[in-house]
Amino acid sequence: MMKFDVWSWRATRLLLGGVLAAALTACGGGGGGAGTPVVGPGSGASGPSGAASAVAADLVVVLSKATMTNSGSDSITASVTSVDANRAAIGGVPVSFSVDAGAVVTPAGTATDSKTGVLTAVLTQGSSSAVRPVRLTVTSGAVSQTVTFNIVQNSSPGNPQAARLTLSLSAFSVDNSGSKEVVATATAIDANQNALSGIPVQLSVTDGPPLAAAAPSSFVIASSNLTGANGQVSGTVNIGSDHSNRTVTVTATSGALTSTAAFQVTGSQFTQASPVPSVVNAGAAGKVQYTLSDVNGNPMRGIPISVTGNGVAGQSGSTDVNGGYTFSYTAPNTPGGSLQFVATAGGVQSTVSVTIAGGSTTVPNASAPVSKTLNLSANVVSVNTATSSNQVSIYAIFRDGSNAPINNVRVLFDAAGDNGTGSIGSGGNTVLSDASGTASTTYKPGAVSSPTNGVTIRACWKASDFLPGETVANCPAGNLLSTTLTIVSNPVSISIGTDNTIGTGASGLTYVKKYAVLVVDSAGNPKADVQITPSVDLGGYGKGYWAWNDATKAWERSPGNGALGLLAATCANEDLNRNGVIDAGEDINGNQQLDPRKSDVSITLVGSTKTDANGVAVLQLEYTKDLGSWVKYKITVTAAGVLSPPAYYPLGVPVALPSQAAPANISDYLSTYAWLTVPADALTTQTPPPAFQSSPYGSASSCTDPR
Repeated sequence: MMKFDVWSWRATRLLLGGVLAAALTACGGGGGGAGTPVVGPGSGASGPSGAASAVAADLVVVLSKATMTNSGSDSITASVTSVDANRAAIGGVPVSFSVDAGAVVTPAGTATDSKTGVLTAVLTQGSSSAVRPVRLTVTSGAVSQTVTFNIVQNSSPGNPQAARLTLSLSAFSVDNSGSKEVVATATAIDANQNALSGIPVQLSVTDGPPLAAAAPSSFVIASSNLTGANGQVSGTVNIGSDHSNRTVTVTATSGALTSTAAFQVTGSQFTQASPVPSVVNAGAAGKVQYTLSDVNGNPMRGIPISVTGNGVAGQSGSTDVNGGYTFSYTAPNTPGGSLQFVATAGGVQSTVSVTIAGGSTTVPNASAPVSKTLNLSANVVSVNTATSSNQVSIYAIFRDGSNAPINNVRVLFDAAGDNGTGSIGSGGNTVLSDASGTASTTYKPGAVSSPTNGVTIRACWKASDFLPGETVANCPAGNLLSTTLTIVSNPVSISIGTDNTIGTGASGLTYVKKYAVLVVDSAGNPKADVQITPSVDLGGYGKGYWAWNDATKAWERSPGNGALGLLAATCANEDLNRNGVIDAGEDINGNQQLDPRKSDVSITLVGSTKTDANGVAVLQLEYTKDLGSWVKYKITVTAAGVLSPPAYYPLGVPVALPSQAAPANISDYLSTYAWLTVPADALTTQTPPPAFQSSPYGSASSCTDPR
């Protein structure tokens, strides 16, 4: 048997002297409330951080009108649309309704429609005819939205009436990024041009072509359904999930009065319209690859697209998750001439021409470009699986000496450094630059990730046709363009860190210490929506007590025979195999339980169990206050097969082994754990004494003694 003695560390007096200030500035720990500095007990310095139905992201609630008369026969219809994180409607989402003020709500069902994502409910006044506001609350899981309508008096000569209704917009054009909104303000005015308060006004929106015949996308959120003291009702108009170019009309209605105003949504663009090949043989198959993007180059998914061409059958469909669409055709069996294809999607059109080989029709040579650049829509792309289709767009751009675009520049594309697992959209075919001077294609990675900037995208250009045997590999140096990208897969790195605060649990009886978990990929980009699993391991416990020092005005604890407080022993976790069962030789102190108890410390995720858009998740430790400074802990986090380094605050290294059967490396094992932190103010307040003044595990100097 091996005798366990004590730790060798600095006296607590130094901790609470000049070292304390530096520790509170430099590292983690916590205080009794948010913002309170914390130190690891017994040391003035902290070590390094370590240690069956669909679900909606939001609910959009629209009322058929803003007010209900108290006639007893009037009603309002509420329409609820369940949407995902991209503001697209999703169906099959359970929804519940509730109203206050004695009103009655009658839903048409319990979940939104599987196709439209909409559920309606009818609102009536109930048994009371009192004039009053009513709140409708719609809930689905953790998502809840509240709207208000008013029950008003039946029209009578004594009620104020608006003579005119005006409507103004904060902007008459917004881009289709989805982040821009328009504020609509309706004003009710009487015959003397005075603004009227208390006038019911309903705001609504309609989408113009190409969405007029389809399900509307834009929506308005009004601050109120009654005009305020300034006679106005305002609402925020959002373009919704569909980013197509269009006209959005806002309508304000108050009784028989209406007023309309409109704004434009712009930004849809075909960032790729590449015929492959650019010269097709008579009777041969060809295709045109399209990519539809918003003003920021982000793909526009699920947008209806139609393509027509002279002499070939047209096609219709929708853009894929990358905003892409491939139009396939068979060229007429007539050499010479050309084909012209017109694509329409998202409120914009693209026209491309394809030459049919033979006859006298040829593609003219391009002028020699002065400026040549190769750009990617993104420098980082995820690996693909059997169910994904991740890709980046590639743009080779050519300009002359006056910066004018050059068309008909011939370009071949390829990729190197991906072990041949990826693919270029144009394959080995030549791509011609269009009227904007851009030759474009796509790169789709395989299932293998790459080092940072490990994949090279290359483009070889010529002003005239490539000769047989000419490839990117033997391209003249002056005609070769290149850029790099990174293919990422699962998260490759997880870090855990914290600040210098410690909180108190809701009961007031526990300490709560929070940690931030940061998950990134091989390019250092944050990985969002990653499921993480935290765990805490208790390495051991301490025995002894803290004592007040009148000279230093602090509670102190010293290893060995301290003049005041005493850390009598540091003992390893008795549950060596962590199975929660007392196995032979494990209950070292003979108290019929394993110390420390697994339930002494809990670890939970705060809020979501997945990382947010910044790759961050928050977790917390919670433990009763009397255990502070007496239990050693270590935190680890796993995510998609990646293990974090441990998070802890090392406070020294044990100088001897515990008196129990243990791994030969128990000294190193214990040194990777740290004591549970306590608030600094608890160490500097004499009365009342801290809850952790005496160890709940006893004060005997031996780990075999239960006292």
